[in-house]
Amino acid sequence: MEQTVNNRYLLDVSDLLRGDRRELDVDATVEVSDDMGITFIESPRITGKAVNMSGYIELSAKLIVKYETVCDRCLKELEREMVLDIKCPIAESLENMDNDEYLIPENGLIDLSELARENIILNLPLSHLCDENCKGLCTKCGADLNHGDCGCVRVEKDPRWSALEHFFDED
Repeated sequence: MEQTVNNRYLLDVSDLLRGDRRELDVDATVEVSDDMGITFIESPRITGKAVNMSGYIELSAKLIVKYETVCDRCLKELEREMVLDIKCPIAESLENMDNDEYLIPENGLIDLSELARENIILNLPLSHLCDENCKGLCTKCGADLNHGDCGCVRVEKDPRWSALEHFFDED
């Protein structure tokens, strides 16, 4: 019922669309490009089922994503895991093509790799932090400020006031 073509995992739902089957189990490891600023520890996995409920077909699944990234403040390597619940109605066709809530199978096939990719992109955090109170790196020397102060003077003088720097000096 499923097949892999060009690193895309395709789920055949044509039996559900015809009404020949009531449900279809899904348990797939999908290949997703890692051009999202993360590196996958293992390929994302989708488990669940597609069910035909008297003409209304819905895919209900869990997407498990394990990935590596770095802290956006101190560049420490991090391992993260996301478990996403996916619920998508499936329709053979739509009159109003603007509705992107429905999965429309092409030749009875749903691209689970693309579905996984979209859900990962939409649910990745905007920033990854090793700790909510991460102090980051020193802008002068690059030391990790979580391990203590580096001793750099980080107060920059505003160059617009440099002409007045010696105004009160006594000659």
